[in-house]
Amino acid sequence: MHKFVDFNVPPFVGREIDYIQEAVKSKKISGDGTFTKKCSNWLENRFNAQKVLLTTSGSSALDMAFLLSGIKSGDEVIMPSYTFSSTANSAILAGANIVFVDIDPKTMNIDPDKVKKAITNRTKVICCVHYAGVACDMAKIMDIAKKNNLIVIEDAAQAVMASYKNKALGTIGDFGCYSFHETKNYSMGEGGALLINN
Repeated sequence: MHKFVDFNVPPFVGREIDYIQEAVKSKKISGDGTFTKKCSNWLENRFNAQKVLLTTSGSSALDMAFLLSGIKSGDEVIMPSYTFSSTANSAILAGANIVFVDIDPKTMNIDPDKVKKAITNRTKVICCVHYAGVACDMAKIMDIAKKNNLIVIEDAAQAVMASYKNKALGTIGDFGCYSFHETKNYSMGEGGALLINN
């Protein structure tokens, strides 16, 4: 007899129906209601983030980050070839050309040495993905970005509550993006957050 393990089990604490009823009674069930503000404030305080905007998904957070980066047609974005399609889609929607680089097999994250070699005069953004909550080498990435005047976007979809040198992932680069999809470590079924750090 085979026993199957669920891929993911969304967490429930037992008060969800009460909160839904409270939102319905307030007649504010879209964004920017009481719960949205509480969640944004909690994230800002917990992670010491300058500004947190809740989004409809992690993909929407990535879309906003790339658009806010001021990408123009022909600008290049360096990102790992090992990532989810949303990371690349968001850069393409903003008009960027993607330059994929390989990962460090020890961390499964973008290899900073390969990032350095991929930079051209058209590079605008480095997008790092903290795969499975494991931090990229942010010291090296931020140093490369500073020396080359580049924007850093952290795809921290799987990294809520993870950190690098006591700093929350998503708060180190110019923008951080979280996902609250059912399969992530913090879930609300769907949803995400954009952390604006610069």
